[in-house]
Amino acid sequence: MATRTATAAPRAVVAESVVHGAALVVPPDGTAPDAPWFDHRARLGRGHKYLPPACRYLLAAARTALEASGQEAGRHAPELRGAVVGTNSAVAALHAGIAETVRREGAEALSPMSVPYFSVNLVAGRLSTEHVLKGFNLTVTSPRVAGVEALHLAARELAAGRGAVVLAGAAEAPDPRPGDAEPEAGAALLVLRPAGGPVPAGGAVLRTVLRFLPPPALSDADGRRLAEDSVREALDALGASGPAPYEVELLADPSPVGDTVARVLRAWCAGRVPVSARRSGARAGSLAPVVRLADRPLPAGGGTRLVVVASRAGNVALAAAHTPNPPTERYTC
Repeated sequence: MATRTATAAPRAVVAESVVHGAALVVPPDGTAPDAPWFDHRARLGRGHKYLPPACRYLLAAARTALEASGQEAGRHAPELRGAVVGTNSAVAALHAGIAETVRREGAEALSPMSVPYFSVNLVAGRLSTEHVLKGFNLTVTSPRVAGVEALHLAARELAAGRGAVVLAGAAEAPDPRPGDAEPEAGAALLVLRPAGGPVPAGGAVLRTVLRFLPPPALSDADGRRLAEDSVREALDALGASGPAPYEVELLADPSPVGDTVARVLRAWCAGRVPVSARRSGARAGSLAPVVRLADRPLPAGGGTRLVVVASRAGNVALAAAHTPNPPTERYTC
């Protein structure tokens, strides 16, 4: 009988970029799930009536993020502008509607205005069309981590010289079948430039790492040890670059993968006193981690915000944003 042998994960690859602007388009706190909260006519004007809601959120976020960056994209040739968008449920409701229409009335009843968005790539495609982003356009859909994955891939593309500026982030719309996870709606978008360049006022240095913890490997001691080593290596790679104080949050569903990451994160924070690592519940998409990175200023006087997201499928993503010129050494994670 064949035996399974745990093997070490590949070495963590850290991607770095500079944030020149950020924007959120999300429901106000306390908004009821079915309450209207976004007026596309007021935010976008004419020509957006038939777009899926997630696409509208993304376009609105792009306008605000570019404005916050001082129209950074306009300083570079279209061929040096790119977009990377993460999503899990941007067109889930559209897919469900298409399936129901075909079942009840047949394919001839489908709307030619909306059915092209059956392809999730067209959500980010519309972003590139409106802002003339001709360098590259990527959509990623890894469960729960796609938003941070988009930031990571954007930084890798910038480092490879494939672009000079990238709009990267996440967009979601409520999934008709969210299961036990909290549904998400909205968009969070960052304007990124290559690492090593100047950090503008209000900007930050962003570093990301992606990991994968095979769930079956967590059933034995060797597998758990290797998984913990993999997460610890990623944390060390990110934490070594960012100044204190730390703000740390883990977004993870209840699963062996989430529990493994939480255990390593607690131990990692224990060496940085005092310890207060926050764990939040699962979301139905990939938006929340990017919102955490972009929704408020970094710690006063400098510091590092560390966001870790893990899914029961094994996907793990880590992102650390920090301001330059670190203050006196102190930790609050």
